[in-house]
Amino acid sequence: MSLQGPTTAKWFERARGALVNGVSSGFRYWGDNDTLVIERGYAGHVVDMDGKDYIDYQLGFGPVILGHGDEYVADAVGRAASSGTVFAMTQRVEIEAAEKVLDVLGWPTAMRFTNTGTEATMHAIRLARGWTARDLVLKFEGAYHGAHDYMLYSTASAPAGHLGSRLRPLPIQASSGIPDALRAYVRTLPYNDIELLSEFFDDHGHDLAAVIVEPMAGNFLGVLPAPGFLEEMRRLCDEHEVVLIFDEVKTGFRLGLQGAVGAFGVVPDIATYAKAMGNGFPVAAIALAEKMVEGWSLGGIAQAGTYSGNAVAAAAVKATIERLEDGSAFRRIEQTGTAIMKGLEERLAAHGVDAAVVGHPSMFSIFMGEGTPIEFRDLAHHDARIYNNMVYAMIEHGVAPCPDAREPWFTCAAHTDEDVALTLEVFESALESTIARAGDLPSVEDD
Repeated sequence: MSLQGPTTAKWFERARGALVNGVSSGFRYWGDNDTLVIERGYAGHVVDMDGKDYIDYQLGFGPVILGHGDEYVADAVGRAASSGTVFAMTQRVEIEAAEKVLDVLGWPTAMRFTNTGTEATMHAIRLARGWTARDLVLKFEGAYHGAHDYMLYSTASAPAGHLGSRLRPLPIQASSGIPDALRAYVRTLPYNDIELLSEFFDDHGHDLAAVIVEPMAGNFLGVLPAPGFLEEMRRLCDEHEVVLIFDEVKTGFRLGLQGAVGAFGVVPDIATYAKAMGNGFPVAAIALAEKMVEGWSLGGIAQAGTYSGNAVAAAAVKATIERLEDGSAFRRIEQTGTAIMKGLEERLAAHGVDAAVVGHPSMFSIFMGEGTPIEFRDLAHHDARIYNNMVYAMIEHGVAPCPDAREPWFTCAAHTDEDVALTLEVFESALESTIARAGDLPSVEDD
């Protein structure tokens, strides 16, 4: 059965004629029969070309924190766009937005805007390498830090059961087209393993430029950091003069105004932000602790971007943060997300399903297996077939998380109590039907 209605199917054919596979990002392609085309979004919903309404738990893969088409943000962007968007100079709204970001984050001394999370992490890594005069970077299995070549190793698309020994993990290349020589500059470790992290620093700390980490594993389920994991990482980086980079592209302005720094109490040397900081407008930023500022201010370490700090992006950031500052949006997200997570847990338990709801009320997922996952390798025991088919059944009935459990459900301030109730009703129905026909389900690869 196709998720596309007749009008959506026609529009998707048009898309295929103009866009490769009908999409501008490979993650949006669900196959020729199931890739949706959206007409509009409002509040916590999207509407496809047939007029079918979906409760949206993808929210653009996380950027939409206030709700689609938030009037306050849209009005601010419109005013900024009418006065010109890009200049070869710094502009007023860019300064105001940067001041707002630094004020609410609290810990950085200075920052620069860029356009995407990929750009932000790329520049952060280059800054760390230039500042330390070292080349090696450590990342964690399952983490995605953008589409640049240096970080496309052991991402969430890697086979979780084929990453090699825990003591000597294999950096699995995620794409063709990456020069083989780059593998020498990246190392990988399992997330949340403090002992392995300490041993790695003993062996390689003197060669290490940076550790880059999603403080909360936003690209596999939304797994939370184990107690002491981030704290020990901070200590080891200080001891070995290694730059600690927090990739807060997903967690920033979603876990709270201070993001993961506020949630977990550990301060990095550099942090990258994007997604929720602009409520869906394309914008990103790199925030720096005081000791890192000279890396750029003195010159010699390249960072540039024609559209960085453009008026539309800056106005969106300033307006989004202004809407978030009174805390009401975060309280609503906490209430909604907690209700959904608790409701999912209760229904899974009532049907005797081995599963765990993992994450934070603003971004969470369901692990279909025994126990609670703490690292990416645990996904080898996740039943992706059951999850995938269950979520497709939900989407057919107007509730739309991502069909891949590695990508969390996202909640926003515009989701309502009625959305929560319908979500749990549809989830239970989809769970029951999926369990009933479990033996006849096709594999995920057959979809």
